[in-house]
Amino acid sequence: MVETRLALPKGQMLNRTSLFLTSIGLGFDNYNSGTRIYRMRSQAMPGLTAKMLNERDIPVQVAVGNYDFGICNSDWLQELLTRYPASRVLKIADLGYDISDIYMACATSSDISARVKTGSTAAWRIVTEYPALAEAAAYKMRLKRYRIFPCWGSTEAYPPENADFSVLRVRNEDALRSLNLKPVRRICGSNACIIANSNSLQSNDFSNLLERFASSASMKNKPWQAQEKAVFAVNNNLARSSRAGDIWLALADGHQQAHTEAFMQKTGIKLEGYSKNDLRRRPSSDIDWLSIKVIRPQDMPQQVANGNFDLAITGRDWLLDHLYQFPSSPVAEMVNLGFGWVRIVAVVSESVPADSIGSLRNLVAAGKIVPLRVATEYINIADKYLRDKHIARYRVIPTWGATEVYLPEDAEMLIENTETGQTLARHKLKIIDTLFESTACLIGNRRSLEERGKKDKINKLISLFREAVNKK
Repeated sequence: MVETRLALPKGQMLNRTSLFLTSIGLGFDNYNSGTRIYRMRSQAMPGLTAKMLNERDIPVQVAVGNYDFGICNSDWLQELLTRYPASRVLKIADLGYDISDIYMACATSSDISARVKTGSTAAWRIVTEYPALAEAAAYKMRLKRYRIFPCWGSTEAYPPENADFSVLRVRNEDALRSLNLKPVRRICGSNACIIANSNSLQSNDFSNLLERFASSASMKNKPWQAQEKAVFAVNNNLARSSRAGDIWLALADGHQQAHTEAFMQKTGIKLEGYSKNDLRRRPSSDIDWLSIKVIRPQDMPQQVANGNFDLAITGRDWLLDHLYQFPSSPVAEMVNLGFGWVRIVAVVSESVPADSIGSLRNLVAAGKIVPLRVATEYINIADKYLRDKHIARYRVIPTWGATEVYLPEDAEMLIENTETGQTLARHKLKIIDTLFESTACLIGNRRSLEERGKKDKINKLISLFREAVNKK
């Protein structure tokens, strides 16, 4: 019996995808929002197995043949095919939920739309999670000069101060305007879909599974398409106009927001709009020369290097990943803040006969694992580590999370962060090396410290942060 491999999404799509699979008789017992099990086997269809991945990774993993089918939003499929048109992946069905649009947008206060129509030669700044779609849109709009800044997310926060355009996914135009953005160009639509590896479709008989998928089209009741609740969006309020000499500080959203909020309270700086119940992209403070934005920690080193921010609170892991790629970057650690401790570790499956990076290197040298596939969010850290450890043949597989699911079928090693190691052990993985320990840190642009109007203000903030570290 040929095993059929299905990639299923984590996160926001999970509940509706689970409902769809249950409705067509392919429900997986462990596929729910509370599960800690990433590998599943269908009881209804012998030979059908599934894994949970980050939605962004699914089109790539299906295209390379690690999975025969996948369910994801079609925007990530279009992003892949725009960059790599020959990818061996195709859409076989739309599922009619997670319906949204990809827009190129600008701030509502901006006159950019008119300037674009007049053929302005400005060097447009475009921030996005969809660099390939953004590039294609810029070409179609005949923008003469532009730069694209790939980000992990929160791209609505950047215009108008740090970017001219954001290319982002929203439910509709009303949702876009609720973010204080206005449409410049609708790039494409998106919705949940089933995708397949084209080679697998040609060489295997998937008729039973395809019949199950097709049966959904004739169902009168499609509960997975029921009206969706509005997704909570961070308040993208517009800040007051910044002045020369103002200091820009980036604070974290997501998992690190609560820890960062608690630390900021220790500094004595009073913030409004940076709490669980009131989270804004541009919080205000009681320091009149301090401007703040809330963005993803992964993006902070690059944004500080670009001069969009003078200071930021991020993890030392993301700082090092940036510095390994750009050794001459002006970004540096200013204060070790001490919270958010994790270890960055090298991980393999318990079945691999190696208990150190040295013994793993011997397996690679002997040709028993060639090439060594390494899945990670830390692309540059992984690349430097493997070169420093003299691993001769390896391939780094970029991921957007849920990295532990890649072992042992889709990779041989992970470069991952962990606090206790319990999640790794639960997935029958073992740590064979610790690269370094990481905590939150205040990073800054060294060039900002050389500016006459900023130096004293930045040093004052650094002093407040150092004092806060020593408070109990």
